[in-house]
Amino acid sequence: MSPTTPGASAATVATPAKPNKKERLPTSQLALATLGTAAAKAWLAAELPALLFVSKAAFSSQAAAYAASLNTADEAGDGRSPQANRLKTLDKLITKNLGFVKGYLAEDHDEDGGEAYYAEFGIVREGKNFRLPTGRTARAGALGKLVAALTAHKYDKKKFGTAVWQPIATEYAQLAKDSGELRGAASAAVGQKNALEAPLRVALGSLVGSIKANYPDEDAQRGVLRAFGFQKEVY
Repeated sequence: MSPTTPGASAATVATPAKPNKKERLPTSQLALATLGTAAAKAWLAAELPALLFVSKAAFSSQAAAYAASLNTADEAGDGRSPQANRLKTLDKLITKNLGFVKGYLAEDHDEDGGEAYYAEFGIVREGKNFRLPTGRTARAGALGKLVAALTAHKYDKKKFGTAVWQPIATEYAQLAKDSGELRGAASAAVGQKNALEAPLRVALGSLVGSIKANYPDEDAQRGVLRAFGFQKEVY
């Protein structure tokens, strides 16, 4: 005969509750930031107690920091556009004008079309083509070499000589530097945003659990969850 607990029966044995598969937080970062801000405001004004691992005030700061990080990342990303567009314009101009420089070399060096001097002019072979390096930093350096070589080979006074290439080289060097710094700022901003997202999700998930534990009545739960900004996916 199997042992039984006095007073217990099959009808009264508790069955562990299954996790609510509908319980989901927003996947969109903007929606998550909006939820975090709304929940923080409601929590500060509510009787619902703090969580052991995060106070109401700390969560409010956490939600505000995440929302601010989205704006910072967006601004850093937008800041790349003018520099990137100008660099693309200069790249097209460089490709067009470089053909004339190659023409000067070919005219003076019949034996190999002047290819022996390409390196001095910053021209490298990439795939099947001879051109200035495609990498921004490398191309900026190559433009400096090209300007110096134009003078050394007495092409500086020609139509596509120093007067054409020096302004391009100067602007390209500055834009490449600025663009690199902006990419670094954007990467740092995105990294900060990602670092703040995980703990915010943990806190919001725990807050849902706390609301459900403190308001066992389902209608009351739904009302409080709605007041905190949670959508029906967590009900």
